[in-house]
Formats: sequence, C-alpha cells, structure tokens
Amino acid sequence: MQVERKNRLVKFYLIAVIILLIFFHYLGVLRFAENVFVNTYSSGQNKVYTFFTKLKYSFVNYQEAQNLKIENDQLKHQLNQLVFEKSQLESYKVENEKLRSFLNFKEDKKFDLVLANVIGKDATRQNILIINRGLADGIKEGFAAVVDSGIIIGKVIEAKDNISLILLLTDKQSQLAVSTENVNKTCGLAQGEYGLSLRVSLIPQDVEIKENDTFITSGAETNIPRGLICGKINRIISLENELFKSATISLPLDYNEITLLSIVIPKVY
Repeated sequence: MQVERKNRLVKFYLIAVIILLIFFHYLGVLRFAENVFVNTYSSGQNKVYTFFTKLKYSFVNYQEAQNLKIENDQLKHQLNQLVFEKSQLESYKVENEKLRSFLNFKEDKKFDLVLANVIGKDATRQNILIINRGLADGIKEGFAAVVDSGIIIGKVIEAKDNISLILLLTDKQSQLAVSTENVNKTCGLAQGEYGLSLRVSLIPQDVEIKENDTFITSGAETNIPRGLICGKINRIISLENELFKSATISLPLDYNEITLLSIVIPKVY
C-alpha cells in the first residue's frame, strides 16, 4: 500500500515537472538551457556520425586495397606466364632455325650428321664440351663438331657408348689443318690462342691472304672433310725474311652459347 502511494507520488512529481518545463518553455525562460543542450547533442551526434563514417570508408578502402593487391598479383602471374611463353617460343624459333641450317648443310654432302645436345663441360677444362651422343651413334675420335651451316667448332677427342667429349678449337692444345677458299691444299695450322681465339700459323709467304678472307678445313685430315668454316681473317702478322706468316681469326659465333651441334660422320663407300 505504501509502495503504491509512493509510485503515485513520483508520477505526480514527474507530471508536475513536465508541465512546468512546458510552461517555462513557452515563457522563454529555458531558451538558453535548450540551446546549450541542442548544441551539445548536435556536436556529439556529429562526432559520432563522423567517426562511423570514417570507420566505414576505412574498411571500404582496406577492402579495395586487398582486392587491388589480389588483382595485381594475378596480373603479375599472367605477365610472368606470358614472358615465359614468349621465351619458350623464341627458344623454339632459334632451335628450329638451327635445325634448318643443319638440314640445308647436310644436303648433297658426302657425310652424315648426328645431332647432339651439349649436356655440360669438363670440370677441369672449360674448352671441352660433353655431348649426349657416342659410339652407339657412330661417333669416333677425330670427327668434326659443327654448328649452323658447317661452322667447325672442335673435334671429338673421346667417345664412349652414349657420350662424347669435344675439344673446342680455341683450346691451346687444339690443331686443325686449314686452307683458304681459293687454295686447294693445306696452307696453315689453326691453333687455340689463350683459350679465347684462333691463330693460324705456318702460312707460306707466297700464299696470298687478306683481311676478311675465310679459312676453311683443308681436307687433309682423316674424317674431316674440306670446306668446313673456321672464321675470317682479322689480322695478318708477316715479318721480313721469315719463311712463314700467321693470321688471327675472328670467330663466327660465341662458343659459350653452343647448346646444339652436329658431329660429321664420313660416309663409307
């Protein structure tokens, strides 16, 4: 009973306060307090709105950044794939051109060609190539190794069942009987110089040579046919009263880039 009476009293006071506030509002007594309250509430509301707006856009920007990162990674992957495919196509194109050169060189020749891949270099001598062909393919010691349209780059110095060793012409221990295109006999001996270039020595003084002349194999060596290209003369060394002169040869290709070659196999009649 007492609690109910107390509740009624509270309601009465609340209604009285509300009536007084309405009365004072219309009299303008509460105008200052109302303005302070409205300004404070608006400012707080604005701050809350700004905070949540920034939070929303921060999340949106983060999400967009993540999407852009994923898209960027995908584009990089696609670009790398395209670069790889282009590289593969270029590699196939170069290999196809080399094969065409080998086929054109082989036509109407008195020898066969065995195509081989370079699978490594000798661990102790960088001027020795290891190829994936050997005795089982008809390869023997002394056979010539050529690239492109008959450019000789070395000789077989050892042949096993399925691999062979090729000594490059640039090696200091390499020797090759050579001639110029207009001389039908051996007119010099090509040897490796510093492992980087070729020098032709023992050229008789009466043999006419000039810069840019091409040295070829003379055909004097067993199993190496005449006409394989060694390179062009880039310098002639001739001293008075000497029986012989010499010349240096510019190599027609970079031996370090050789990955595919052929071994010249003489035909047996």
